[in-house]
Amino acid sequence: MRATGGVRFVSGISSTLGSPTAGVRLSSGANAWSVLSDRRAKTNILSVDGREVLDSLATVPVSTWNYKSQDPAIRHIGPMAQDFHAAFGLGEDDKHISTVDADGVSLAAIQGLYQIVKEQQTQIAALQQQNAKLEARLAALEQETEPAVEEDLD
Repeated sequence: MRATGGVRFVSGISSTLGSPTAGVRLSSGANAWSVLSDRRAKTNILSVDGREVLDSLATVPVSTWNYKSQDPAIRHIGPMAQDFHAAFGLGEDDKHISTVDADGVSLAAIQGLYQIVKEQQTQIAALQQQNAKLEARLAALEQETEPAVEEDLD
């Protein structure tokens, strides 16, 4: 197949407008599919908690493997669809992982990690301030309790 001007696969059309509601596009000169992700093509939008997604993702085993139809030297990495589906309940079945779902889980988990890092940075800064104050107090106490050193003038 040759599609030097790009190609589009539409798998869903609005019954009222006739516009695409699902599909992918390979733009001219591109080497990766673009998934339709327009807000206007979506419904039942619910926000997610990145930390909850991160916690769920931590339970999903990630393995390397090859397809039975491929030479064993050709390796891939990723979760099994059954584990991914059990953890997130996403997609159309437990035998496939949609790239849009894998990307969404990854982005939500990154946001969860970012929240944790920001909180830890705040905690570290507070602990550093507390430690500096304690070190100053200790130094002052050590100065007060040090015996005076007398110099021998002989």
